[in-house]
Amino acid sequence: MITRKKVLITGATSGIGRETALKLAAQGVSLSLTGRCPEKLEALAAELTNPPQYHLAGDLTSEKFVIQLVSESDSVMGGFDAVVHCAGIGLIKPVFETTDAELYKVLNINLRVTYLVARETCKVMVRDKRGLFVTLPGILGKAPMRGAAIYAASKYGVVGLLKCMALELQRFGVGFTLLHLGGVDTPFWDNIEMKVDRTKMISASTASDVILTALSQPGHLVLNELTLQPESHQL
Repeated sequence: MITRKKVLITGATSGIGRETALKLAAQGVSLSLTGRCPEKLEALAAELTNPPQYHLAGDLTSEKFVIQLVSESDSVMGGFDAVVHCAGIGLIKPVFETTDAELYKVLNINLRVTYLVARETCKVMVRDKRGLFVTLPGILGKAPMRGAAIYAASKYGVVGLLKCMALELQRFGVGFTLLHLGGVDTPFWDNIEMKVDRTKMISASTASDVILTALSQPGHLVLNELTLQPESHQL
């Protein structure tokens, strides 16, 4: 049973975020949703069995937008018990072929956006002395892979950032869940120039089930870290 009844989800219009929104709505959880595409976000909101209390499309790389999103979500929902941060971007490319612009883009979206979302949402959870921040640094947030230097750097950065925040905010009742999932079959792979067998990947539905597990723990417990990989890709 879901114990976190008010949840903000980023990256809600596709992949893991979308699956999570559908399942939480079906269980009567109050949702605040965001995604980049207004049309996709409106379609998702209309599809949910329990319509979101708040949704706003926009660019999370804008500090102004993140502040607006969190402030208005808080105002409408009266705070939130959990944040599920799914927004991100992929890059699998040899380091010598990677441009400075690509480095900046990946770090900006994966690391800086996580910082902005965590900073603003955790202010609300610290105020209320409760909350859980869930995100998906993936397996490349704890293990290296050829061709993934820049992407892994962004995800290792996320892990370091949030582990430090966990130590700072523990006394305020705010917890952090880091999910190190192996390859997940989502639109992440649509523009990746790498031969992969997506039939053997983790499904977005299975990944969302792991998130629901984190959201189902009693309030005094935190699922800190979890690693899930396809059998053929174990560490």
